[in-house]
Amino acid sequence: MTFSPTGLNLLIVGFGVVLFAMSAFADAVGLGGYPGFGKKQLMGSMLGVLCVCVGILRLMHHATPRFKSRVKENGNLIFICISMLLALLVRFSLLDFESGDYRNNLSHWYDFIRVHGGFKALGHNFSNYTPPYLYFMTLVTFLPIPKLYAIKLISILFDFFAATVTYFIVDLRYKGKVLPLLSFVCILFAPTVFFNSSLWGQCDIIYTTGLLLSIYFLLKRKTLAAMILYSLAFSFKFQSVFLLPLLLILCLKEEIPFKYLLLIPIIFGLAISPCILLGRPWVELFLIYPNQTTTYSVLTANAPNLYQWLPNQYFPLLGKAGIFFAIMIVLTFCFIAYRGNVRMGEETIIKISLISVLIIPFSVPQMHERFFFPADVISIIYAFYFPKYFYLPFLVGFSSFFSYLPFLFGNSPFPLIFLPIPILITIILSTMDLTRSLYASVH
Repeated sequence: MTFSPTGLNLLIVGFGVVLFAMSAFADAVGLGGYPGFGKKQLMGSMLGVLCVCVGILRLMHHATPRFKSRVKENGNLIFICISMLLALLVRFSLLDFESGDYRNNLSHWYDFIRVHGGFKALGHNFSNYTPPYLYFMTLVTFLPIPKLYAIKLISILFDFFAATVTYFIVDLRYKGKVLPLLSFVCILFAPTVFFNSSLWGQCDIIYTTGLLLSIYFLLKRKTLAAMILYSLAFSFKFQSVFLLPLLLILCLKEEIPFKYLLLIPIIFGLAISPCILLGRPWVELFLIYPNQTTTYSVLTANAPNLYQWLPNQYFPLLGKAGIFFAIMIVLTFCFIAYRGNVRMGEETIIKISLISVLIIPFSVPQMHERFFFPADVISIIYAFYFPKYFYLPFLVGFSSFFSYLPFLFGNSPFPLIFLPIPILITIILSTMDLTRSLYASVH
């Protein structure tokens, strides 16, 4: 029996698809002898992907000129599809890891929701996270998959959503070019992004996606939409305030009406209202964020900020002073940007965005290692907008990533005391660049 070149290539592709499907979903169909996505299943999946790629390449080699032309025209789509497949494989390979946050909090919240009737559970106080995240968690409790996977699935979906928003932000600068595609891939393969979602099971990508959407609409001069999306991000996580300096500067510059700031408490109130209707006290819900600030009495919880250089036992003495110091830092930054004689164009908004999400977690005490997550993502966008600073996301990502490791694995190859240095360098360089652009015409 003989096969034509095209038939053989299609057979290779088909074999790869079947091998990948059998490996990736072995447990679901009863073929997996190992819990979750084990090493043998991962190896089978990767071999399946390799077969698909080899088959496609052979098809392209033997293709007619017309087909080759179409492949060339759709090269971007092929690149994105392969990148997304590999991004999923990376995430699937990490799904079985159980972090301390999962064991001590997320798993118990999931169980509480299931035991107490799904959405009815939201009338009880069982979590210190805001209701919008718990709405998502409640939805995934109805999925016929293990709870560890269900919880991580929420954030994994938002990984791809955030990458898509990043694509559109970069596309505003490089319309129709290849760089927006590369920015999409960079977000998906940024180590802190896939560690945060698929390994840790945390949800920082959700509110960060809201911040990215807000930035996108600010760049498009659609300020109402931008404020609505920022307010939604704030409804998920208090850490959304890291972008607040940008909004205050734009208000001072009369780019955003001050009255739009009222959307923040209004939308937060709407976001928690289902829980109020289910019986949870409204005062308790409005105090979620203030109560979160009292959870840890430390100067820093592994965050690579300036408090790594101070002993944690001095929190009672230095905690409040650190907050007042941080407020002064932010006010000074806002004043410098407000007094600049340059219009708030796309470049300026991107520059202020990065500095905003850096200086607050760097200067405020009681920060966690994950709180530099928005900076991890926005620094990538910054590098695409300003290629001469291509190294800044590496500096930010380096500090952020290695600060994750003590909590996740118990140790890090780099002492935490050194990790604030790359962040500080990034703040200095980006602030100098912003100042030069804001006062370019001042002699």
